[in-house]
Amino acid sequence: MPFLAGFDARWQDAAEYLDALRRDLGEGRRLDLVPDYLADNVVLDEGAGLLPGPEAMGKALAARLAALPGLSLSREEMLWAPSAHDAFVAAQRFQAAGRHDGPGLYGPPTGKLVRYMAMSETWCNTGALRAEWVLRDETAILDQIGVTLEDGARWRLSQMPPAPPPAFVSAAGGAAATAPPAMPSPGAGNDDAWGHTLGDLVHRIMGGELSVIARHFDPAAELFYPGAIIGSGPREAEAFWLGLRAAFPSAEFRVHHLLGAEEHLSPPRAAIRWTLTGKHDGHGAFGTPTGARVSILGLTQAEFGPDGLRREWTLYDAPGVLAQILRAVG
Repeated sequence: MPFLAGFDARWQDAAEYLDALRRDLGEGRRLDLVPDYLADNVVLDEGAGLLPGPEAMGKALAARLAALPGLSLSREEMLWAPSAHDAFVAAQRFQAAGRHDGPGLYGPPTGKLVRYMAMSETWCNTGALRAEWVLRDETAILDQIGVTLEDGARWRLSQMPPAPPPAFVSAAGGAAATAPPAMPSPGAGNDDAWGHTLGDLVHRIMGGELSVIARHFDPAAELFYPGAIIGSGPREAEAFWLGLRAAFPSAEFRVHHLLGAEEHLSPPRAAIRWTLTGKHDGHGAFGTPTGARVSILGLTQAEFGPDGLRREWTLYDAPGVLAQILRAVG
């Protein structure tokens, strides 16, 4: 019997299934296997818009592999938990490396080696990938190929589809004729105490209770933030989170999914997926307020020790956020 209903018996557990996904699709250029791994109604969120369906996901995968031939993904972390009798959710973190030898995604090839952190949340259901949230340290990639954040955002803007027209209502009072794609929900998480600890901590930080950082972070906490920034301690954590929140002070912050684990020979760990949605109406990480409406996807993972949170990894797509601002202000 397979480890979950609907999955092929060759997969002994979620780790084996996810390794195959990484090996065949993420690194192996087996684009012919896209239909085998992806559900017909799969949706991908890379932080700057939704890609519905296997064809769109296959194109996005091909574009990345073309720009970064020989891309390798070394997994640092994986947390997973069943979300139903025939489904599971996993949070992963990778160190990625490749050479920018191909055109397209990042402009003309530079031949430069790039290394960056990537994080994901993956929902697999009845033997196929149903939804995935993926973030890469795009700021770090741009830095390594010699491109400014603003130029990278303008490239991204040129590749973004036109903003959808306002929804219309039919004469009969019906909804718009074509609804935009929506991400399916794998539920709230595995209800582990450490997942709730991280979710509550970040929620309080983004709610303005910055003092919780000094109380709940290890004094020597290691911090890994967009732009390959490596920080240490509560003060630098406060600077990062305050810079983001100050740029969008009226935006709605929501934690959508929680995972946690406490296993033998491992520290307590947690992963959350969150969004920040609203106006760019404050002075912070994105300069002078523009009033632009943005939607930010974020992924945060953490390890805990006897003195509090001792390691934190957080990513959001900074060039994608700036592209949303540039599109709104013309």
